Amino acid sequence: MAILAFIVERRREGTSQSRETLVRINENAMTVEERILKIENNYITHKTIHLNTEKYIYLGNKESKKCRFCSKSEPEVTFNSIAHAIPEFVNNHRLISYYECDSCNSKFARTIETHMGDYMNVYHTLSQVKGKRGVPSFKKGGEKSRIDYTTEGLKIDYFQDEKENVKIDEKNKTLTVTATRATYIPIAIYKCLTKMALTIMEDDELVHFEKTLNWINEEKHDESRYFMSSLQCIFSITPGPLPHDFTTCILLKRKSDNLENVPYMIFILAYGNYTFQIFVPMCDLDARGEPFSMIPIPTPFDFKNEYGSPDYKILDFYSTDKCKGEEVSLTLGFEKMTKKK
Repeated sequence: MAILAFIVERRREGTSQSRETLVRINENAMTVEERILKIENNYITHKTIHLNTEKYIYLGNKESKKCRFCSKSEPEVTFNSIAHAIPEFVNNHRLISYYECDSCNSKFARTIETHMGDYMNVYHTLSQVKGKRGVPSFKKGGEKSRIDYTTEGLKIDYFQDEKENVKIDEKNKTLTVTATRATYIPIAIYKCLTKMALTIMEDDELVHFEKTLNWINEEKHDESRYFMSSLQCIFSITPGPLPHDFTTCILLKRKSDNLENVPYMIFILAYGNYTFQIFVPMCDLDARGEPFSMIPIPTPFDFKNEYGSPDYKILDFYSTDKCKGEEVSLTLGFEKMTKKK
């Protein structure tokens, strides 16, 4: 199976939703070369981690552990659990943090990571992204329809009277899967991405993100000391079979002689068919009240990809409301399909 494109995301009437722009990045006038020039004029690389190794990568000091999220040390808190610097559900099994205590690790899994996992669940199943227990299955509670990845390939059980459905185009060898996401809170997804950025950030930069650390630690998303009118995320899907066959995370830092009003830190997460790009919010080095210039970071597949260029859009994860009943569709190409009764 190969992801060809994502078609549309629909929300049923009467449900909350994450705000998104109608203009896609690749429809703008800016070329890939112009985007690269803008990045070079405004940013330097702060941290790049490619998880294309069988060796474990450890962040922090094993002998002197202090949690960077609650500032507590042993024996006040414990560090017995394996703390993945970025979640396992984005195919991270090797990047481990020594500076996240068990309490914070458990809290973040419950308050923010589960929301991003639910948001991406059907995507991860269809594009075969390996999580903690392998490629996740997708199934809505109370329904018989489900999608599983097996040794024989992708197995789809669907029933026409249920919400999940599949349209098969045997002539063009494509199928379009429409599924309903589990309930999620948009701002929790942005907090999850922000927490990843703060985890890989060097110690000497954290002093500029004290409010950011306080913000991701808030357990009730609708009761915050901080107001966000916009939390834009540039999201892309690249067609083809697992173009990003390993997970990469990157932090870019604003140059001292930057030419435009851009955020101090940008975080990029790339894995499978997907990329997320955010600015790390509430930095004390960013100007308040001024809109940022969002520069979409090109990937190697913007230049050449036999299945087509990435499809970009801007999502705004500012909402603290629960998103329910959100439908998402993906179109996949296949070489062979076997129908079973």
